[in-house]
Amino acid sequence: MKNYNLTSFKDDITAGASVAALSIPQNMAYALIVGVNPIYGIYTSVVSKLIASLVGVSNHMIVGPTNLMSMAIASNLDFVADDNYFSAVLVLTFLVGVFQILFGLFKLGKLVNYISHPVIVGLTTGTAIIIGVGQLSNLFQLSIPNTANIFMTLYFIFGHLEAINPIALSLGLVTIISIIISEIIDERYPTYLVAIAISTLVVYYFGLVDQIKVIGKLPGSLPQFDLPRFDFTFISEIYTKALSVAIVGLIQTLAVVKSLENRSGEEVKVNKEFLGQGLVNLGTSFYNGFASAGSFTNSFINYQAGAKTKLAQTLTAIIIILFIIIFNPILKYIPIASLAALVIVVAMRMIDLDEVIQIFKATKSDLLIFSVTLLATIGLPRLEYAIYLGVLISLGIVLRESSKVNMSHISYDEESDTKLSYTEPEKITEDEYIVIDLIGDLNFSAAENFKEELNSVTAKGFIFRIKNIGRIDITTVKELEKFITKVQKNEKQVFLSGIEEEHYEVLDNLGIIDMIGEDNIFHSKEELLSSTIEAVKSAEDNK
Repeated sequence: MKNYNLTSFKDDITAGASVAALSIPQNMAYALIVGVNPIYGIYTSVVSKLIASLVGVSNHMIVGPTNLMSMAIASNLDFVADDNYFSAVLVLTFLVGVFQILFGLFKLGKLVNYISHPVIVGLTTGTAIIIGVGQLSNLFQLSIPNTANIFMTLYFIFGHLEAINPIALSLGLVTIISIIISEIIDERYPTYLVAIAISTLVVYYFGLVDQIKVIGKLPGSLPQFDLPRFDFTFISEIYTKALSVAIVGLIQTLAVVKSLENRSGEEVKVNKEFLGQGLVNLGTSFYNGFASAGSFTNSFINYQAGAKTKLAQTLTAIIIILFIIIFNPILKYIPIASLAALVIVVAMRMIDLDEVIQIFKATKSDLLIFSVTLLATIGLPRLEYAIYLGVLISLGIVLRESSKVNMSHISYDEESDTKLSYTEPEKITEDEYIVIDLIGDLNFSAAENFKEELNSVTAKGFIFRIKNIGRIDITTVKELEKFITKVQKNEKQVFLSGIEEEHYEVLDNLGIIDMIGEDNIFHSKEELLSSTIEAVKSAEDNK
């Protein structure tokens, strides 16, 4: 703040107004996804931004309701009866805050990095589809059973086309068209706000309140302090769900922070941001708000509008409050169908086709992780199942890859005296020495593959180049010991080249050095392959 001046303040006001124009309709729409009155989306937005501006770390990240978090809340509380639903949302939000605070305090932020990129893209894409299909009931003004998944929802809609409210559908289409036209005219327009304003004025002017669902009268007051109603039996039922929602929030917040870092150069300490995020959700639960996270769209608008400090987020909250107070009489005419249409537009824009195409062009493993996570998100009852399954498959692929020994075979050209070249193992004859170049970790998961690879090679003698190995454990050493015993029984020799001090100590402690003999050990040198060439020459001399 030392260099803060009037110009900086003007930039923060401009950014605050830009974000507020998007946040107002968006946050009411996200409340629909959660399954609560749209006013609670506004409450969440205001309170979360005010707290985040005090405890947050990033100057550019805007906190508030998000589509992913809203969907996570709804999917985890779909078993709760309507009468208790809002109380359940507040308790869940409180627990989410507690878990996120613990993540920050115990510096567990790096754990989120173990969730691979294909998992995040699959989760986001699947969530976008669920959100879009889920809002069709509000767009068409149909009463669809709450237990219906997206396939049952689509089946129900096609079976009840005659029950669609044409006025509601028309207002939704007007909203979508208004967004598109506004963006064509000038992308700087608050397109979502303009679209909702147009549909609201249509409802008001033509007196359509009795023919469609509207959000109704909103409280004219600011959110009031109100402790969640804690029921420890209920808490025991949902604490694991709260943990999964907390993780979703941290994933989204981390993704926003990393993206902003690439653009602004501002470095953010992740664990401090997680701690701040936890305090935001904890505080929001005391003011009738639901769990929030870092918002991609709002954060980038804030950055692009020139925000200089966290004051921009405070100003966003103040502008939203003023808007609600000033325009309260007209807001009750906002059609639910228009908010649903807005959600559908936002949901479709969550799908990053470029990212999906890149994954298809990448490895088969990436495509598998993405596809499984996407299908799990769509088909399984709760988002955390998709996350857990995606992570499990990612770890399985990592373990599979780590169980393969990176082994190259090198032949020695006697005529050039120094030339080593990579060759196919089947080209090595039984009267030649083979250099086996080992790379990477030799751990227990790779032991079986290591054994198979060794048994597939025949030669007069074996030179293991171990300069490029990382960790080596006792399980793999035991397989090496068996192989050395087998080779020596056949009166053949084993050499070690490129050996570093740390590996020498391990192999010496486990008896491998004594088995091979010091004369057949060649320590690592600075010159590339020099110790391996020495080992080859020594082997040739022992013919």
